[in-house]
Amino acid sequence: MSLEIALVYGGRSAEHDVSVRSANTVYPALMRLGHVVHCIHIDRLGIWRYQADGALKGAIDEKAPVVSLQLGRRILSFLSEESQKEVEIDVIYPALHGPWGEDGTLQGLAAMSNLPCVGSSTLGSAVAMDKDVTKKLLQYHQIAVAPWMTSSCTTMPAWLDVVSKLGDAIFVKPASLGSSVGVCRVTNEEQFRHSILDAAKFCNKIVIETEIRGREIECGILQTAEGLVASDLGEITPLGNHQFYDYDAKYDDQKGAQLVVPADVSIDVKRRIQEIAKCAFHCLGLKTLARIDFFLTQDGEIILNEVNTLPGFTSISMYPKMFASSGYSLDKLVEAILRDTMAD
Repeated sequence: MSLEIALVYGGRSAEHDVSVRSANTVYPALMRLGHVVHCIHIDRLGIWRYQADGALKGAIDEKAPVVSLQLGRRILSFLSEESQKEVEIDVIYPALHGPWGEDGTLQGLAAMSNLPCVGSSTLGSAVAMDKDVTKKLLQYHQIAVAPWMTSSCTTMPAWLDVVSKLGDAIFVKPASLGSSVGVCRVTNEEQFRHSILDAAKFCNKIVIETEIRGREIECGILQTAEGLVASDLGEITPLGNHQFYDYDAKYDDQKGAQLVVPADVSIDVKRRIQEIAKCAFHCLGLKTLARIDFFLTQDGEIILNEVNTLPGFTSISMYPKMFASSGYSLDKLVEAILRDTMAD
């Protein structure tokens, strides 16, 4: 069945460029599946613009018609050649990452418009976007997470207090952002002060957590009519001068990390991680898809690091790579995502 799909990408968050890369992967898959795709680029000011067919293959038209969504109706409207045009759509496919897209805001707008939207609900998206709230819920369900505390630039704890609670090697992160934007590894007081101020540029709430020494292992989750499917695992190893898988290692330095799928772990460890990933998906109230990131320590402890409700679909993103290893081509994966979205 052919669907009229609004592919929404870009956005106001610091992950704007990553979102565009994800959309460039999802768009051709949707076209190959026979759907009609309406490309909507949200610029950095938050303005929605209707892009011409195939716009993702070239430069984004920053002067394209402004889009309006008619609340309560599945209608996109915009000015085209001096006349008002209306397009009826069946579903919103957000290729968005971070605030104002992955955090429940777009999901709430879609719900008010009675529009199916790929991904988790307003609540699940909002919960999983906040690293502090996520940790509290996971801990309640007895899923191991790294010890942490929260801060803001105005309530910055003393360095010695942080060391006494979390150790002298920590990570400072914006509570509601992904793609390692604003994340710093800290080992002294001066770094700590600067990292808090840097993270505060992106989010009022800041998470400070203990550094966990271990292998970085990831697992994808896909919801189907038959139940949750956990992907093969993937492993990320930072290379060169990268102490962790930071933004530069992910997207700018082609030799910044080694990505291995499937990860070289025992069957027992694989099954344990997959089961914990499924449990986290359920306890956070997620839907359709997610990528769950873990640390695997030398003594075999599995510690959940982060949860992503709209995982990246760039050329180097682990979610599609892990499912490709699990027998899901990109087209099959996107088709399964749409099927679950439209099943409600």
